[in-house]
Amino acid sequence: MAAFFRLRIVRDLGIALIVVFGVGSIAMLLAHVSPFDGFYALFDGAFGTTSEFAETLVSATALLFPALGVALAFRAGLFNIGAEGQLVLGGLAAGVIGVFVPGPPVVSIVATLLAGAIAGGFWGGIAGFLKSRFGANEVIATLMLNVVAALLATYAVDGPLHFATANEGETPLLAKTAWLPTIVPDTRLTISIVIALLLALALRFVFNRTIFGFELRAAGEAPEAARRAGVDLRSIALQAMTYSGAIAGLGGATLVTGVLHRFNTGLSPGYGFVAIAVALVGNLEPIWIAVAAFAFGILQNGALSMQAEANVPRDIVNVIEGLVIIALAGRRYIASRRTT
Repeated sequence: MAAFFRLRIVRDLGIALIVVFGVGSIAMLLAHVSPFDGFYALFDGAFGTTSEFAETLVSATALLFPALGVALAFRAGLFNIGAEGQLVLGGLAAGVIGVFVPGPPVVSIVATLLAGAIAGGFWGGIAGFLKSRFGANEVIATLMLNVVAALLATYAVDGPLHFATANEGETPLLAKTAWLPTIVPDTRLTISIVIALLLALALRFVFNRTIFGFELRAAGEAPEAARRAGVDLRSIALQAMTYSGAIAGLGGATLVTGVLHRFNTGLSPGYGFVAIAVALVGNLEPIWIAVAAFAFGILQNGALSMQAEANVPRDIVNVIEGLVIIALAGRRYIASRRTT
């Protein structure tokens, strides 16, 4: 079984690499740019200096949190497309709580991160409740909740939660006791990467060594057999979506406490959507998801350098990421049809 999963992971990584280098090369040739120059600029921007490498890890960390959340829901056979909204509301909660929480750094940081996880979990739980109680399609529910979350965040920071000391569309700076400590001086790389990696290890244990992990997998791969075995599919759906949202919300909170030090409505450039590709490339396995997040972090951070040094539009990276999602989702759909 372990060998089978490794084969699937290698296959998905192979598909992703073909899409990245194949489509990327074609797009560069159409733009009259040498693929060698384009990819050289990409990797130079991601690894050229210590600060650039640190920023690549920042991007990878921002993707890893929602990707782990997406993977948890996918394990239960649920398509959580709402990680973006859950991340945004988690960031909003952290941005508000972090302004007021007094006390030593440990208390402030824990309270702020916990607020983000609770907000994200609540938002994911709404979709889970609709799914478990009314059988609502979670894809539609989470997509709609993304829109509501974005509008709600904008209304909140410009309306009832607006501070006179803050600019439009953002909260004031967090209390410094709520800032995550940096790992590399003069960069934005904080201990959030350690938290994300520890979370990946914890999820790996949950997926492989706990009853809850077994029930998640059973609900996702053989729901009828799981139901006959006594697994409460409604409860699993609610729990999976809630925990999935909580992880994404925690990611939003780390962006606020570690990167921006305030909530801004432009907090995420689409991390929650790219996280779907990250989770699929990692084959829903937490450790491999961390590897995939690093690879996508390279794409995210190197795109700016690729545009500046090689005149390759950074939108090409967005196209590549979208095609990775389509390719892997399509492969999974075809595989599922063959087994039914």
